[in-house]
Amino acid sequence: MITPHSWMTDALARWREDELARMETPPAEVLERAPTYADVQKWPTYFIVGPGREVAEKTDCGHGYHLTDSCPCCGADEEDD
Repeated sequence: MITPHSWMTDALARWREDELARMETPPAEVLERAPTYADVQKWPTYFIVGPGREVAEKTDCGHGYHLTDSCPCCGADEEDD
């Protein structure tokens, strides 16, 4: 029996696989240092659902949040434009 939960879980897994297959990997010089907010914005799949998530979720954005968190200060200047 297919339940809404199992269908959604399967669909999410397929979406993640598709995203990772199309994912652009940051250049070596980015991977050799701690990621920044700008890096996560430029390569979101890599740093949010891909292999860079582990380091991004341990890296402080500079405002007391991790790069994988929703920081109210990061990107605030961009929203005003």
